[in-house]
Amino acid sequence: MIKLYQTATLLAAVFLMLSFQAAAQTRTDTRVTVVHASTESNQVDPGLSAIISELRSVFRYTSYRLVTSQDMNLAFNQKGHVNLPGGRRLIITPLGMDGQRISYQVNVLKNKRSVFQTRILLRNNASVTIGGPQFNRGVILFNIRGRVR
Repeated sequence: MIKLYQTATLLAAVFLMLSFQAAAQTRTDTRVTVVHASTESNQVDPGLSAIISELRSVFRYTSYRLVTSQDMNLAFNQKGHVNLPGGRRLIITPLGMDGQRISYQVNVLKNKRSVFQTRILLRNNASVTIGGPQFNRGVILFNIRGRVR
């Protein structure tokens, strides 16, 4: 009976260790596309063709200009950084999975101080666009796409 208990305890410990190891190795493919949106013109950057219908369905701007797009492969709780116009910096951190959704923490810093922060739940292999700070007679938008392998 003692031998059976020891074997069961050892198997449980190995299972837990493998579960934690698998969770630690989970990676998210994360793309952050930064867009400057305004009503100053009717121009749409051709680099935004993949997401322009999403942008127009949510926001009422007439001009959309691609500022930058950055792909990151991040582990849960690993911070990714994107430089933004106006001396700002976006920090995005995948926190884990909530069912079939990826939980992200999004922070925007200016002069090392937080000026915007939110948490989002993003359906795996989908994207969402959120509005950010005002900039240059418009606003900065963040399109975030995430996928857990």
